[in-house]
Amino acid sequence: MRLLRAFDWRLLAIFAIIAGIVHLTATFLAVNDTRGSAYSRLARAFPKNTMTIATAVAPQHQPLPFLAPDARYAFCPFEASTGTMRVRALLPDLGWTIGVYAPDGTNLYFAAASADRETTIDLSIVPSDDRFLGLPASSAANIDPQQTIAAVKGLVVVRAPDKGEPYRADELAALAKASCKPGGA
Repeated sequence: MRLLRAFDWRLLAIFAIIAGIVHLTATFLAVNDTRGSAYSRLARAFPKNTMTIATAVAPQHQPLPFLAPDARYAFCPFEASTGTMRVRALLPDLGWTIGVYAPDGTNLYFAAASADRETTIDLSIVPSDDRFLGLPASSAANIDPQQTIAAVKGLVVVRAPDKGEPYRADELAALAKASCKPGGA
């Protein structure tokens, strides 16, 4: 009983408050740490402004966790700060998709193939400031406003279902048609 009276309860309260502050600070810092994000990992692994077909997902090769092993992927980390980026892709069959993502993972654009016909994607990515201030006259003629998104940098992902060896050559040929290039043309 004497030990409990001798114990300084204020010291325990101060310790609890400091532990709470450290916990909150560490939580907020961890949320803002993007060094290990999907965008930063892929931006280091693939060349900028170029569509690159990744090797097949296997246990020893996974560009990102949880990628489906029954699909093939093409990635294009882009930076549109100097001008318009042009993204083109052919989605020939069900299961084919294309997505444009911001560095924080926000989905900027997504399209999936139609069951009835091939889907052709022709998308312009303009720097954010061009979107709101108006496009320069020289590049405005080549841009369809219905297929334009605003982003300074991000990631384009084309996903193709892997139907097996008999179809692989056709799938890779269609995936190779995907492009991500600077320029309005």
